[in-house]
Amino acid sequence: MASEGPARSSQPWPLNKIDELIPSVRSQCDAYVDQFVNTVKDKIKLVQEHPIEATAVATVSGLVLLRAPRRFLIRNTLGRFKTEKDLLNEAESRMKQLQKSLEDLRKVNSGVLKKTEFGEEDILRGSSNMRSSGKQIQSLVSSIYKAESSAADLMHRLRSLPGRESIELRAEVGVFLCKIFDKLMLCSPAEKLLSALVLLRHMITGKCALGLL
Repeated sequence: MASEGPARSSQPWPLNKIDELIPSVRSQCDAYVDQFVNTVKDKIKLVQEHPIEATAVATVSGLVLLRAPRRFLIRNTLGRFKTEKDLLNEAESRMKQLQKSLEDLRKVNSGVLKKTEFGEEDILRGSSNMRSSGKQIQSLVSSIYKAESSAADLMHRLRSLPGRESIELRAEVGVFLCKIFDKLMLCSPAEKLLSALVLLRHMITGKCALGLL
């Protein structure tokens, strides 16, 4: 005990106060806990001794606390003391609330309908653009196939020509293909891509046939 005195005196002043308060706080907490436990035990004992009264109290508490039974009780007790004017005022206020909610729903519904109409218009516009693009691509493919077949016939005829005349005609064909490629650069991106690929393949095969590659 003599050793504890210097140790406590060496601690700061707030820590000494806290050490002194801890036992009193603990005793107060224990007293509150014991009081609560004793109160609960007394209530349980009282319920066991008077079950009918406890059941009645629980039923009344449930009727008061729950929303639907509470509204039923108020309607059949306090509601009977209301005049016809008060009832009409309540009905009018409820009707106004319902009308306001219906107007809000109509506004939301009209906005949704407008958005759906705009979406349908965009879809129809996109589908029509896709159809027109598909038709253009089909016509372009058919024209490319025709040009490819006529170019193959021309190459076949050029191979049968002798000497210098054949070389001049081959050069003219190369210039013609370059002009076609320059015209394709002015087309739309889809037409340009498809036509450039087919024409590039055709030019490569044509140059190989002419002996330029």
